Amino acid sequence: MAAITQSVGLFGVTGEVGRAFFDGLEAQPAFVGRLRLFASAASGEETRVYRDRPIAIEVVEELAADRFDDLSEAILAVPADVADELAAQLLQAGVRVWDVTGHLRAHPRAVPLSQATGADLLIVCDDPLVALCQPVLDALAEQAPLTELAITALSSVSLRGKAGVKELAAQTGNLLNGRGIEPTVWTQQIAFNVLLADGQRDSSGRTARERRIEKSFSTYAPVISVEQVVMPLFFGAMVQLRWHTETAITADIDKLLSTLPHTQVTAAQASELPSPVSDGADHDGVSIARVQVSDNRGSLWIIADPIRAGLVRPVLNVLMNLG
Repeated sequence: MAAITQSVGLFGVTGEVGRAFFDGLEAQPAFVGRLRLFASAASGEETRVYRDRPIAIEVVEELAADRFDDLSEAILAVPADVADELAAQLLQAGVRVWDVTGHLRAHPRAVPLSQATGADLLIVCDDPLVALCQPVLDALAEQAPLTELAITALSSVSLRGKAGVKELAAQTGNLLNGRGIEPTVWTQQIAFNVLLADGQRDSSGRTARERRIEKSFSTYAPVISVEQVVMPLFFGAMVQLRWHTETAITADIDKLLSTLPHTQVTAAQASELPSPVSDGADHDGVSIARVQVSDNRGSLWIIADPIRAGLVRPVLNVLMNLG
């Protein structure tokens, strides 16, 4: 891979997603271009140390009209209420926009990350859970056609960003000290609890995110179901895949999946299994465990950091190649 010399702007660097992208860019040796960091006025006068040198965080609201003229790429890890206006300003300045939170999926110029080319100027990320599951499903589908697919995601609060992490921390502290709580990010208590859905449900009992993931996987099997459960974990995720195939898969699934990039498969007899705490936070690898296959049925668990493995790594891979 050639050296990447573009000027990249990272918007929302103080949030959980922005922090993960900052770490990813710092660790990417091919990126040798200029990095500018942006956040809201609440983060004014903050700095980040990038490759042993400080970079001041620029306040978007205080910049001049030509503030984005030197940028080639912009990574947007910002809330929905500012994403559209900010993207419009960047596109007008000729900057390619990477919407990593998916707020701009309905934008007329939006192109999915999986279909992005060098000519596209607004690239929108897939759901991070899609990015985690897709390589595994591709490998299985190559062995035998899938007839049924069921996905259960045990998600951490970090998928709601810094607000989700703060809410879990605050509720945990308040409850341990005998104080009351007032849920704001979710409608129910999340500390010491499990939420069976994340968001409003439709008449079929599914959330918008569950429907969106089902649509993303619609080409894999005629029957698909997706459920997302929110766990009182700060980071990481566990996803269980269960499938039926037209014919039995005869290949060694463990060996097959261990060839996937950035993937480690835990043997069935291993004394210690991966967990979101030990294997699903602050790194971009994927762990697979409890692989079970019987005739034309099978199941497994995927453990990973959905932000770093499901967003940062896929986006930076495409960004580096398009650059």
